Amino acid sequence: MAEETSYFWLNCGYNRWNHNEPLVGQTTLFESGAQFNPSQGFRSFKQAKVGDKVIFYQVQMDTGLLGFGEITSVQSGAQNKIRVHFELLEQLKPLTTDYLKRSEQLEFRISNMKEKLFNQITQNEFELIVSLGKGETKIPRYFFMSEEHEFEPNSYNTIYTHTYNGIKRNGYHFYTQLEIGDLLVFYNKHRDQSVIGIGEVSQHIHEKSPIPGRTNSTAIEVYFEKEIEPVTLSTLNKHPKLKNLYYLQENAKQAIASMSRAQFEAILEMSENDGMKSQFEAVKSDYIIDKSEDDIKPFILLVVDKGEGLKAAENLLQKTNANPVITAGHPDFTEDMLYGKYLPNEAGALYYREGFITSLMPRNDKSYLVIDNFNRIDPDIFQTFINVLEGYEMTLPRYNRDGSMIKWSRKRDSFYHFNPNWHIVGITYDSLNEIKQKYTEQFLKYTRIVKVNQDS
Repeated sequence: MAEETSYFWLNCGYNRWNHNEPLVGQTTLFESGAQFNPSQGFRSFKQAKVGDKVIFYQVQMDTGLLGFGEITSVQSGAQNKIRVHFELLEQLKPLTTDYLKRSEQLEFRISNMKEKLFNQITQNEFELIVSLGKGETKIPRYFFMSEEHEFEPNSYNTIYTHTYNGIKRNGYHFYTQLEIGDLLVFYNKHRDQSVIGIGEVSQHIHEKSPIPGRTNSTAIEVYFEKEIEPVTLSTLNKHPKLKNLYYLQENAKQAIASMSRAQFEAILEMSENDGMKSQFEAVKSDYIIDKSEDDIKPFILLVVDKGEGLKAAENLLQKTNANPVITAGHPDFTEDMLYGKYLPNEAGALYYREGFITSLMPRNDKSYLVIDNFNRIDPDIFQTFINVLEGYEMTLPRYNRDGSMIKWSRKRDSFYHFNPNWHIVGITYDSLNEIKQKYTEQFLKYTRIVKVNQDS
């Protein structure tokens, strides 16, 4: 009965191999004895046998995976000395341990064996490392890269991590995190401030030979796969997953930044779809008073059929990446419910219970108020809020410690933080004509009416 195959990880020095010749087929000799430091992995040397599989990892010069192979000879000698011959059978991408540790399966193992020369690993770990090294399995991260150079499709390019004078480029620490296979989206400010292509990292950070004129020659290598339909920063900013990211601001000078997979895919989606596409159709009508996109429109009226309201609101909020606070409208919906009021606690003392608007509007997260059956609410209860939108300072039913009443306005020092991007999403079952008759021009001035497209 054949012995079961064991699997190992061997840390190799650069000089163990002849790098002027093809590595595949080369052999190298390592030996260990009882007098060796335990960190050399003496126990693994004792367990090694012919036919066992080995991962070779280079720990000097261009650090990373070399390849995998097997043990071809094991010889025991005097004083417990063990001589093991290894043969490299196939090269792998030079992934570093930092990349491999992105795998939860490998993280613990890699972290606890990097100081040992020879380490035993499991078959599953061996197969996963080989799969990663062959590119069959990937654990990429995603990065936004700003470059002014024009890259040709399907080309490999060198990107220096320092300026000519040796100053680290903005975002330098992200260069140190780049690993082979990490996916990139390229931005070029000279191309109408647009993202213009995608690619991946082909070699992690390394020191190149001294270059005349350059104080520092540290670089990475990238593969520019192809150009994509350009998308400007201003358009990208409209996407809920991309809005307000610092590297999407027009004054950003970040050379590189990290992004999530969802954000990477959102950029590609916008490139493929020629910007944002919505399931909803904005109603074009004369009774929407001001059509300027710069106008504040905190009210969104979803015009829907019965039974479709909350589903339509959910779809809309998914696009804006917002957290809904849902309530239902009714004729007894009062101003107190919007702006708060004093109530007695169990001890009889008064405390102030915030209303929907005063509680939700100042939050940093997008806690939008969704009101089903909005058509059942008397629109006059929103007048205080509308007056603030108009620029007036309004008094609320709440008192300062000195006994004066709270003032609320659009000024920065206002008691309640005014958030022009916060929304009340009203689900209405009124017809467009009924909306025109029910709401004042002042109310509609701050309202975006959205007709749900039932065919989408």
